[in-house]
Amino acid sequence: MSGQPTNDELQRLVAQHDEHQAHAEMLAGQMEAIQMSIIECERAVNAIDALKDGGEVASLVPIGAGSFVHAKLIKPDRTIISLGSNVSAEMSSDAAKERLVDRKEKLAKILEQMNQTMGDLAKRIQAIQAEATKQAQASQMDQAYI
Repeated sequence: MSGQPTNDELQRLVAQHDEHQAHAEMLAGQMEAIQMSIIECERAVNAIDALKDGGEVASLVPIGAGSFVHAKLIKPDRTIISLGSNVSAEMSSDAAKERLVDRKEKLAKILEQMNQTMGDLAKRIQAIQAEATKQAQASQMDQAYI
């Protein structure tokens, strides 16, 4: 192959760039969803801790369409927690807190792995951009000598 880049090579680089860029955008969306789940876990743990302070607990309970009713919690020491696949279980607040903290830690590890993958994608995208720029400049130089 000659030293002159071909149009096919540039198109291949552009296609790779677009593919990596789309993957990075998808990954960013997933990372945002995981971050929101981590925040939800933190809020739930904080609520469980606040309810442990004892006494009669009054709360606003959502009933839909942005409407709420005032209610008293009759079992603030029990929590219903999602187990996944639309399955929930009632357990002690301590057990629920443990499960939520464990879930948060697992999500944080997944988020860390995704951050690493995002960094790798960014490096690949930069390498492709550098190669495309180099080939485009070489093509311009070759055309200047014609």
